[in-house]
Parts: sequence; structure tokens; C-alpha cells
Amino acid sequence: MEVEYQHMNALKIGILGTGFVQDFHMQAYREIPNAEIVAVGSFTEEKAVAFAQKWQIPSAFAGENAISQVCTLADVEAVDIGLPNDLHGPAIQLAAENGKHVICEKPLGRTATEARAALHAVEAGGVLHAYAENQVYFPLHAQVLGMLEHGVIGVPYMVRSREAHYGPHSGWFWDPARSGGGVALDMGCHSVEVARKVFQNDTPVEALMWADTLVHDTAAEDNCTILVKYAHKQLGQAENSWSAHGGLDLRTEIFGAGGAVFLDNTRETGIRVFSTGGLDYSVEKGESQKGWLYPVPNEFMAYGYYHELKYFVECFKAGTLPYENFADGVVVNAILDAAYKSVTTKQWEPV
Repeated sequence: MEVEYQHMNALKIGILGTGFVQDFHMQAYREIPNAEIVAVGSFTEEKAVAFAQKWQIPSAFAGENAISQVCTLADVEAVDIGLPNDLHGPAIQLAAENGKHVICEKPLGRTATEARAALHAVEAGGVLHAYAENQVYFPLHAQVLGMLEHGVIGVPYMVRSREAHYGPHSGWFWDPARSGGGVALDMGCHSVEVARKVFQNDTPVEALMWADTLVHDTAAEDNCTILVKYAHKQLGQAENSWSAHGGLDLRTEIFGAGGAVFLDNTRETGIRVFSTGGLDYSVEKGESQKGWLYPVPNEFMAYGYYHELKYFVECFKAGTLPYENFADGVVVNAILDAAYKSVTTKQWEPV
């Protein structure tokens, strides 16, 4: 009876996509009592059925019409989009037209033009929208943002961040026509948005990026460094790599006139294991499960998925717009558009 009562009051959600990020989302939803996943859609029937069975989702849709089937399902109140980047726009349009609130995994679009179209779609549809930038909701980041509001290091003037691993899971990431770019769009979007939050959503003025393909045989960049200037003379520096061995490396440094903050989300986890036999799993993007390992406990919480999705569900239930929404996604895409342009022009480009 308790489960039935919770489901009566739960937000009914349809999942689009069955890839790596949606497994993290499902781990989070499993811990959120006022969220009920009622459907999943994937282009591949085998994946849709397997995902539904794994997470005990009652309805699974597959094929070319999977997106529209989930977005038009009467029971669905909100749609969680974890599809390849080229499908974000069509899925958002369908969800909004059918009156469904929308959660969209980062980046919002392949370009700022696509991101603005997504924002227009949800506004025209009168639905609530959430930009799923999980790093804003990292417990460590949330703790530090609270400290910064109390002036622990004075006014921050510079943020340096690094996100690196040896490359993404799915093949579509390596195809710029589908993804919209390489590591800058995939992971740089995290880094620039975390810096923008540290600077209290200050206005980005111009961007400059070095980007190159150093290791992988791919049409997109596998390494980059992005610099973003803000209106009040702050600087964000993002270093991203798809060619760094050793598993996921997430670090952030924040400098202010009165001190500094250093965050290490994945390398100093409090657990050190040396194994000759190997573990089944230790950390996202881990290439080896033998030798010295640094497992990250409850990754779906450590990486902010639980906290962001719980907050989004609460906002949608209350009829309020989350503070990380599609307008933020538009700004991130605009920053990255300027950064990509600067690679060609070799100069600072306005955002």
C-alpha cells in the first residue's frame, strides 16, 4: 500500500534513451519516492526491452516512433531526454507540443541556435524545463558554492577546471554531425557552467579556445583548453581531454582575493584498493580494474544526478521553474559557439 500511495502522488516520467547517462538517472530515480518512471523509448528494441526489464519500467517503445510514443503517452507528465545531441531538438519539440515538462541532458543543443529553438519550444508549449547539468549539483560543488556566498575567499576572480578521461562510451560522440563537436562540447559544457555559477551567473563577454586532435582517429577535437572572460573581469579556464588515461579525472580550483578552494571529485575518494584479481567496477571511464584503484562510492550521488533530479521533480510537482533551466543551456552553447569560432580565427570571440 505504501508504494501505491507514493505512486499516486508521484511525477510520472518517460525516459528517452537507454545509454550510460540514463543508467545514472535510473539509479537516482530509484531513490526518489515522488518520481515514477512509466515508459522508456529507444531506437533499438533489444535495448528498450532490456532497459525496461532492468529497471522494472512498465512500458517500452522502440523504433523510429519511440520518441513520439513516449511524448504522447497520456500517463507521462515529464520527459527525461538522454539521447544523442542531434535528437535533443526534435524530442524537446514533441514533448513541449504535448504539454510534457522536459529534463534535457547537457548540452542543450549542438549550437546556440538549436539551444534557443529548444527554449522557444518549451516557452511556447507553456511547460517547465530543466537543464541537466549535473556538475552544478555535485555535493562538493554545492557545499563550496554555499561557502562562497558567505565570502570565505572573498570575491572569486578565477576558476580553473579539468575534466578528463580516455573517451566517451557511444560511437555517436565521435561523429561531429551528430554530437556537434568533440570534447569541448561534451565536457567543456560542464566546466564553463560550473565557473559561471561560481561567478553568480555573471555575463560571459568573450571566449578563446585551443583545440586539437592529439591521440584518437576522430574528426573532432580530443583535447581543448577554453578561456572565458566575464563582465566583472573574472576568468574561467577549462581544460578537457578525451585522451587521458586513468579513469575520470574531475578537479576544480577557485581563487579569490581572500583565499582559494581546491576540489578533487574522483581521485581522492577516501578509498584506496590494490587488487591483483581486479574489481568488477571502480569508477566511471575506468580502463583497468586491477592494481591501485580509487573507487567512487555512490557515483550517481557523488556526480550530482540524485540531487539534480530530486530537485527537478520537486520543482515540476510544485509548478516552479528550476534555477538550472534551458536559459542556462542557451548561455553555455553561446559560450562554446564563440570558443569554436576562435579556433579558426585565432582570436578572442564575443559571446
